[in-house]
Amino acid sequence: MRSPPSPRRGRALCRRSSSLASAPLSFLPYPLSYNGGAPTGRGRLAMRVRRLRLFDYRNFPRLDISLPAGPVVVVGSNAQGKSNLLEAVYLLSTLRSPRADSDGELIRWQASPAGGGPPLARLVAEVDGRSGPLRLEVAVVAGGAPTGPAVPAGRQGRPGGVPHAHKVVRVNGVAKRLGDAVGQLNAVLFTAHDMDVISGPPSLRRRYLDITISQVDSGYLRALQRYAKVLLQRNHLLKRVQEGTAGRDELGFWNQELVREGSYIVRARALAVGSLGPLARTAHAALTEGREKLALVYQPQLGGAVDGPQAASLSQDELAAAFAQVLGRWSQREIGAGATLLGPHRDELVFHLDDASAAAFASRAQQRTIALALRLAEASYLRQRRGESPVLLLDDVLSELDSQRRARVLAAIADYEQVLVTATDLDRFSADFLAGAALFQVAGDSVQPMAEARGVETGEDHAAAPSP
Repeated sequence: MRSPPSPRRGRALCRRSSSLASAPLSFLPYPLSYNGGAPTGRGRLAMRVRRLRLFDYRNFPRLDISLPAGPVVVVGSNAQGKSNLLEAVYLLSTLRSPRADSDGELIRWQASPAGGGPPLARLVAEVDGRSGPLRLEVAVVAGGAPTGPAVPAGRQGRPGGVPHAHKVVRVNGVAKRLGDAVGQLNAVLFTAHDMDVISGPPSLRRRYLDITISQVDSGYLRALQRYAKVLLQRNHLLKRVQEGTAGRDELGFWNQELVREGSYIVRARALAVGSLGPLARTAHAALTEGREKLALVYQPQLGGAVDGPQAASLSQDELAAAFAQVLGRWSQREIGAGATLLGPHRDELVFHLDDASAAAFASRAQQRTIALALRLAEASYLRQRRGESPVLLLDDVLSELDSQRRARVLAAIADYEQVLVTATDLDRFSADFLAGAALFQVAGDSVQPMAEARGVETGEDHAAAPSP
């Protein structure tokens, strides 16, 4: 590991300001990364969240926190809000919560409506990036129909009384549609649930690709939205053809739409996996000291017409022609099923560890390492495409890892411009890592900088010892 920078713990500022309670909601529309090998290091080609403010978000009634560059360690007991902080930054990046089924869950349930309006949560970030300062504002508003440029999200009510809610977004004070605001801030989030990406259903792996690509390609996000609408309409029509209430000739228009949007999605995914695969392999080799070999295999579901590498090598027109041809051959089967059987909504991404299925044969620790390597690869991919490193968010990343893997994880993240990592205590961090990190304590709805922690007993003093 490189020599640690000067301690910054005393410089970190975190304050809960009572003046924020009366802040006007004027923005509402109503009254280490690896670049093929070595870490990039800190510098000007990186994003950093300089200040984060939360209003009635999850368990935080009011929070105003200034974040330094470099490693930031957020410590606290379970259920105190550590994950909520990381979720807030990620939400400002992707406009999606990795945990909430409904946007209404993001609003603090004790929140009082402001000025007679509906309950809402508000998130504000001041970001430094290559293009200069950036101010991002997201409001999650309960109830009612969205107005202005907002796009509805979430579900209309759920068991337990979670309300319908929608988001309203501003970038540098200008109202934006959600699709246009995604990726203004680039962030990569690791959570314990990332192991489900390795061993869970294919939909989670497709979601991983969708979120990653959408941060660098707004056209991809629009294609996804259009494809979902086309798929719904085509499935309804296939069911009607099956029942005899519609003719096969009516499928022509929806076939063309499915092919156009689907071929864009498949090609973008193939190209992304072609880049992510080597980056993940490099990151994984660093985390395991080369003892294990990771491979990513993209499997587009186009009836065997093309595989992942072939899809990446074809133009969109060529891929669309191949898709259209096989779609015609499958029409009778699709009518019999009353559903669309081909297309990117059925794609698969497979992980191989030493040529064996990681989902079937990898241990939990191995799956956790693969998931982390995947996130480090994502960070490198975003840097390559955007020209600046993203903010790295690691939620409880060190649990379930032995001392040697913990040491390699800390070495892998030490050179990021900004990395926020949560933990229940400090004993899993090396003394060298803590010496260069800003430390924060989370308790209840308060986040405060910790006092100097020199001499903290850590669990890494014997990192060189073999794993049990």
